[in-house]
Amino acid sequence: MSNITTVAAVQMTSGTDTDANLAAAADGLERAAEGGASLAVLPENFAGYGVDYRVLAERHEALCQWLGERARALGLWVLGGSLPALTRPDGAAVPAPRVRTRAVLAGPDGTVAARYDKLHLFDADVADAQGRYRESDVFEAGDQVVVADAGGLKVGLAICYDLRFPLHARALADAGADLIVYPSAFTATTGAAHWQVLLRATAIQNGCYVLGANQCGRHSEQRASHGHSMLVDPWGRVVAEGGENPGVVLGPVDPAVLKTVRSGLPVHTHQRFQVSGPDDF
Repeated sequence: MSNITTVAAVQMTSGTDTDANLAAAADGLERAAEGGASLAVLPENFAGYGVDYRVLAERHEALCQWLGERARALGLWVLGGSLPALTRPDGAAVPAPRVRTRAVLAGPDGTVAARYDKLHLFDADVADAQGRYRESDVFEAGDQVVVADAGGLKVGLAICYDLRFPLHARALADAGADLIVYPSAFTATTGAAHWQVLLRATAIQNGCYVLGANQCGRHSEQRASHGHSMLVDPWGRVVAEGGENPGVVLGPVDPAVLKTVRSGLPVHTHQRFQVSGPDDF
């Protein structure tokens, strides 16, 4: 990576109408391209939130094609924050009723360049209208760490709840990530308490840029997301931040900042504990 790269987080309020969700995503991607972005990240569950994920997963290949078409038309790297998938990376079927939840990276040539299946599933009790979250009832966890090359920018792929697991971020940084991305649907309650501090801590501890592309607003009577998508630099400074409504957050990934922080505070060379690699899950 030799030049400053502009990256974008597309903040959305996705619901159960996939066509409406895709229209909103397309608008956000166009705004990202107009803002000079080379990479745009859509949030977790951008194509459907609160839907029957097995049914939506039947459209997985068509939705990947849609991502590729938007990437090619706009000359962008586009990360679809997550799409449900009926198969594992090796092609084996995911046993019903579960699906994989998969981030899909499409390049400016329209082809899929990388895929990542969410490693950590959100099984938690939260003091909000829904109260109980059990992603493991719906999703099957992935088992691979993925760092992808997006036009010379090394991007560590993660999804939402992965943000709470520092060993995952450490594995991505050790694999060469300059930027770690977290397409998310952080709840309004957990997001208000932990979203910014977790993004900043991840950036500081790993000497990486971190981009969180979050859902926002109310999806249903029970579900609401925090918003506040943001880009954080390796020193922990918030470079750009969104609010509570749909929009696009743009900011630079500067290799000079990466070099300065990593050389002045080389935490990556001081690590005394081994982190599991991509083949150790």
